Amino acid sequence: MTTSCCPENSWGAPLHVNHGTKSLVGTSGKLRKIGPNEDLEIYVVSRPQGGGGGTPQKALCVLTDVYGLQSRLFAICDKLATELDLTIVALDTFRGETKDKHLDDLKEWLGCHPFERCCSATSEDDKLAIYPVKEDIESCFEFLLNTYNINSCNVGAIGFCWGVWAMAKACEMKLFSVGVGFHPSIKIESMVFDGDQEAIVRKAAEHAPLLFCVAGNDLDNLKPSQDGSLARIIASSEHKDISSEDHKGAPRCVEFPEMLHGWVSRGDTSIEKVKEDAEAALNLSVDFLRHWMQ
Repeated sequence: MTTSCCPENSWGAPLHVNHGTKSLVGTSGKLRKIGPNEDLEIYVVSRPQGGGGGTPQKALCVLTDVYGLQSRLFAICDKLATELDLTIVALDTFRGETKDKHLDDLKEWLGCHPFERCCSATSEDDKLAIYPVKEDIESCFEFLLNTYNINSCNVGAIGFCWGVWAMAKACEMKLFSVGVGFHPSIKIESMVFDGDQEAIVRKAAEHAPLLFCVAGNDLDNLKPSQDGSLARIIASSEHKDISSEDHKGAPRCVEFPEMLHGWVSRGDTSIEKVKEDAEAALNLSVDFLRHWMQ
């Protein structure tokens, strides 16, 4: 198995913007710093929500790929906020760093972002070097509650690449009510943390309905066409409120066989097929999230 979180021949850094820059021109949201040390940068976009008549306000937490916050992601967040009338918060759990800065020590760098802090890490240096994802998600929940009065029980999640692993870990612990993943890198669990991919997906799928959009060069265990074990686990999960007439909310993995890993958040959308399949994946996610978060 490759030691990269992304398969070979995946889309690299965003091709339509200068990588390493974050432009808010033309976006609907804003950048903020949150967390105990105010070092967790977020992109937040909020749409007016009814909230009246006992209807709770809702939100999505976006967990990025290994390129962090970037302009394509802002556009995706804006689209989802508009389509679903939700508040969206995207987290830069990597604190401004990206995969490009860690090509020689990728596994070690990703290891500095475990889901939970290891209780054996006692030195001050270790504590400063580790950024547990769960703590960042908790900071997001606190921000949503204090700023928009949105309770964590009304928060779903979207992940890209590495972020799908983080989302699955969070769903495993019942932190999110629903999850959507684009070009998943669930293998982070085994590659970096010596864990069991099937175990975390089984628990995550048990606790939250999941939709994964899978690229042609993603691992076969995610593909229904290959009878992939993770695809079977997700498709066989049972959650209430799915009507026999509405299959848009069915937990499942959907393959995009002509796409390369990263096409939604990083693909070159000047290529018509990439644009078409990126839009198709996003539309699937809107239908799925609308079903579970209405």
